[in-house]
Amino acid sequence: MIYQKTEHIAAGCLKADKNISSIYQAYLGTCLGVVLYDRTLNIGGMIHVLLPEPLGSMGADFPEKYAFTGIPMLIDQLISLGSSCKNLKAVIAGGALVGPVSQQDIGLDIGGRSADIARIILQNKNIDIIKSETGGFFTCTLELNMATGETNINPAWEDVCKSQNEIIPPTLDDIHKTIKNIKPIPQTALKIFRMFQDEKSGITDITRTLAQDQVLSGQTLKLCNSAMFSGSVKIETLKDAVLLLGEDTLIKSVITAAVNTYYDQTGTSGYSLCRGGLFFHAVGVAIMAENLAKRTGKALGKKAYTAGLLHDIGKVILDQYISDRAPLLFRNLSIESQSFLNSEKKLLGVTHCDVGAFLAKKWNFSKGLSQVIQHHHQPEKAKENKNLVYIVYLADLLIEKFHTGNDLEKMQTQSIGHVLDHLGLTPADIPEIIDAFPINIMNTNE
Repeated sequence: MIYQKTEHIAAGCLKADKNISSIYQAYLGTCLGVVLYDRTLNIGGMIHVLLPEPLGSMGADFPEKYAFTGIPMLIDQLISLGSSCKNLKAVIAGGALVGPVSQQDIGLDIGGRSADIARIILQNKNIDIIKSETGGFFTCTLELNMATGETNINPAWEDVCKSQNEIIPPTLDDIHKTIKNIKPIPQTALKIFRMFQDEKSGITDITRTLAQDQVLSGQTLKLCNSAMFSGSVKIETLKDAVLLLGEDTLIKSVITAAVNTYYDQTGTSGYSLCRGGLFFHAVGVAIMAENLAKRTGKALGKKAYTAGLLHDIGKVILDQYISDRAPLLFRNLSIESQSFLNSEKKLLGVTHCDVGAFLAKKWNFSKGLSQVIQHHHQPEKAKENKNLVYIVYLADLLIEKFHTGNDLEKMQTQSIGHVLDHLGLTPADIPEIIDAFPINIMNTNE
């Protein structure tokens, strides 16, 4: 049997090739996936479209993010490989609706507009669309077998697990044992979290504390040199990091490195859909939350970043229990229209928010951070620090809808109207917020 490598096509990316055996795969929520394939020459490609068209002058750096500019790019690449429009066949999937917002749709229909643009471009190029499954309210996977041209569009989580009656939820004792066995976030990192949050400590105090933990220092410097924080300038010491990146970026790299080690204890058969899925999702929410905080002025950017990074810490504890329950979790969501938390509690007897709140108390997190961890799925339940909770809720929702494929999650959208109003945002702001997100950090193939 020939081994076929599966290559994940992240949001805002495209890939084309000829005569290879790989399988291209994209997880699609609001985003649109377009496959083009020439069976006569075994030339094909896929694009994972994020938005319908560039906003103003935006789009020059990443034209593949948009249906309007990205799909012609894919066609041109396939033609340069030797194909022609008359031999190409197209498959379109994704473009789900964001969902109801206070008894009305969010009004943007981003995925629908991307699909419309795709159809117009393909029609103008005389490229036949042989399969199209767009719209709806749930995620799917689009796959292209590059060896044969066969495509598959499936629910992102197929029903391949035991029945509800065969599942025995873990006991509280089981969960407490797991908490004891899981390697916690290092004490040095927790201390730096608190120093970063309370604003009473300077960078000298923080770097002195960090220097006492050689392992975390090494992990921090490695991350400082990654595309996430620098990528182009070689950073060899913590002093260099402060000078070249600045105080806030260094501290963000410290806590991100610590969280990476913590999330790295999860596998790829539980909440994570790919290696490092929970971590990449957390980083995405952190960056989105920081951007929202700066845009709205409703919270300090660094506090929002930390809160976004830590919002899902409870999933690390529950991950081993979700492994054989994940398809059932999402079947319940799809068929019974349960909320994510209700479905999680039905299967596990507890939610990741509950476990996260327990860890936040155990690790002496601030009240604001604890509120985010406990209420980021139900922001209206927050009793204090509502601005921070609302920001992380919205960041989580946007990352889940537009950067699908890292972890299992389905955010409820009923709260979004109230949250947008509270933060001083409108639905019309959402495309610009999404467009400003640095998509390169979410490409797990790097």
